[in-house]
Parts: sequence; structure tokens; C-alpha cells
Amino acid sequence: MKLNRSIIILVVIGMVSTSCVNFQQESVRTDPGMIAADYVRLGDTFMQRYRETMDSRLYGEAESAYAKALILDPNHVMAMVGMAWLNNSEHDFDAGRDWAGKALAIDPALQDAYALLGDAAVELGEYDEAFGRYQKAMDLSPDLSSYSRAAHLLWLTGDVPEAIWLMRKAIAAGGPHAENTAWCRSELALMYLHTGALLPAEHEAVLALKEAPDNPHVLAVMGNIKTAKKEYTEAIDLYSRAIDIRPGHDSLTALGDLYAITGRHEEAEEQYKRVIALHTSKTPHSHHSSGPSHPHNHGNAQLARFYADHNRNLPDALKKAEMAYRTHRNIFTMDTLAWCYYKNGRYEEAKKLIDKTLKFRTPDAAIAFHAGMIYEKLGNRPQAQKYLYQALSRNPNFHPVYAEVAADVLKHLSTM
Repeated sequence: MKLNRSIIILVVIGMVSTSCVNFQQESVRTDPGMIAADYVRLGDTFMQRYRETMDSRLYGEAESAYAKALILDPNHVMAMVGMAWLNNSEHDFDAGRDWAGKALAIDPALQDAYALLGDAAVELGEYDEAFGRYQKAMDLSPDLSSYSRAAHLLWLTGDVPEAIWLMRKAIAAGGPHAENTAWCRSELALMYLHTGALLPAEHEAVLALKEAPDNPHVLAVMGNIKTAKKEYTEAIDLYSRAIDIRPGHDSLTALGDLYAITGRHEEAEEQYKRVIALHTSKTPHSHHSSGPSHPHNHGNAQLARFYADHNRNLPDALKKAEMAYRTHRNIFTMDTLAWCYYKNGRYEEAKKLIDKTLKFRTPDAAIAFHAGMIYEKLGNRPQAQKYLYQALSRNPNFHPVYAEVAADVLKHLSTM
């Protein structure tokens, strides 16, 4: 008896949702009844499951599904879009652009392809291109996906009211999965948090947790808010829950910092070791891996930032940041490189980079803090005061350690 292919694919998707690891891949993927569109749906399911769990092992499953679809139909545009999504998620933006471009060459009205090209442009620091790509995506399909991407870009480039407005439109539009709306709510919560608006930030995070209670990103965002409120016990619990689901850089670092400031130094050191291991692991398809198997072993701005923030391996931090900046000239990498120059005592070079970063007007208190500290070392008291005050006025608890440093330096400058 031959099973209907629609039944097969639905069974597979159900198995993916409940047990990604124990899923019997070969018996499903070699079934002659499945067509290219079925494999695309399967790949999309793996990628969505990754968004929900941050389990990078799912990349290999998604890649296999999309590859099988392309074997069956080499011109299947949604399989190409899937490959672009996969490669962007692994930070291989050159490959992501290639796949999206191939899809658009066949069908120039693919909203998802334009959105993915915009994502790559944002990560590479090509913001003018990103605006054009996202605008095209919104023109083709004004929905949660296009609204939320445009909102993030507007926030990065300093238009906070428009960013919040568009993110609210994304939430109102809704998505096919609860996680999609929860992600938008958590991003909106972060926007409010960066402006020091803790009540609306927490309100959005609570709603996000109701929609996706086991999503590591959403849990970490609420952890950030609790940290800003100095509710450290609750924050530690939230980060720990996120890490239990899937250890990630931000949660591990934040948990380590909270352990450090609450006197739990051995536990802090354990988390910091896990952060470093996360980036130096050679496990295939590790989102944070910087080993030889990873497409971006030329630099690691995230690890460089961790080293600089924690005064560790400072020469190596600078090297990693410089290498990352050669190809990824985005705001985060630019700010990180400026901070690494500062930590290595190269203040003039730090100033050049932080000045370029400030031109984007990103409402991130950490950027203003870095600027203030750099100008303080250069003896420019007015500029140092300006940016340190700006950091603290945006969010007086922007970091569990550095917010206090900013306040102390600003107080010292005021008495000079």
C-alpha cells in the first residue's frame, strides 16, 4: 500500500515539532511520493523549529531538505529562498545573496528573496541597500516579516518613533506561528528597554512569553529587563531557563555578569568559559563557531566584544574585531572595534571608529558609553560628559557593570 505524500509530509512535520533528534530522516526523504514542494515545506519547518529552539543542529536537516528539493526541481525558487535563509542564518551572506539572486532571476516578485537580501545588507553594514530591499519587500507584501525587518533597520539608524510604529504594525499583522509574533514583541520590548521605558518593555515581554514561553530569545529579553530593574534573582532564573533550552552567547554572558556582581565568582567564571567554548567549538553547523568549518573564521566581533568587556585576551580581541570589520562593517562591529582599540590603549583610532558609529544615531546606551570613555581618555571633557550623560539618560541601568562605571566617571568629570 502506497501512502499519500500529503499524509507523509504532515507526519514528518509533526515529528519535527516534537522530536528533532529522533526523527527518522532517510525513510521519509527517499520516499518516491514526495515532490520538491514537500521538501521545501520540510526545510521551512526545520528552520522555523530552529527559530523556536535555537538548536543549530537543525541547519543540517534543513539544508538536506532544500538540497533534495533542488535535485527534484533545479528551478524551484522557494528551495532557493530556503537556501538563502539557511546561509544568512549561518552568517554566510555571500552564499545567501547568491541564492536569493538566483531565485529573483526566475521570479522577480519574490518578497522573501528581497527581505533576505536586505538582511544580508544590514549585517554587512550596507544600510542604503538594505532600505531599498526592505522597501521592495514591503511593496510586494506588507506583513509581519517585512514590517519587522524595516522596523529593526529604522531603529538601527536612529528613527525610534517610526521603528516602534512599524514593529507594532508587524505585531498587528500577525504571523503563521506564535513564535513570529513573540519575536516581534520581544524586539519591541528591547526598543523600549534601550530608551529606559521599563514598564512598556516589560509589558511587551510578558505578552511575548505567553506566546512563546520556551523560546530562549524571549526568555533572555525578559532577563535583560529584570536586570535593568535590578531584580537579579528573577533575571538569573530567566537566563538559566534560556540556557537550559539552548546555550547562547547573550544569555551565557549576561548570567556570568550577574553571578559576578552578586559575588558568585566561580559560577561566573564557569559561564564565561562556556561563552568562549561556544565560539571556539569546531562543531559543524554551530551558529557561533569560529573554527575551520565555519564560513566566517576570519573574525568574530561577538567574541571580541566579550573579551573587551571582560578585560580578557585584549590583543586577540582587537585582532578578531579588525578581521571582522574588514567584511562586516555594520554598526555593532564598528562599535566593537572602537571599544577594542580603547581597551588596547589606541585612543585616536578608537575615536575615528566611534565617531563613524555615532553618525548612525543608534539609540544604544552602550555606544554612547563607549564614546564617553574614549573622549575621556583623549582629555575632551565636554564630549566625554555629553556622551556619558546621554548613555545614562537613555537607560540608567544599561549594563550591570558599566552603567555604574559611567556614573562614576561622569561624577568625577563634573568635579574637575
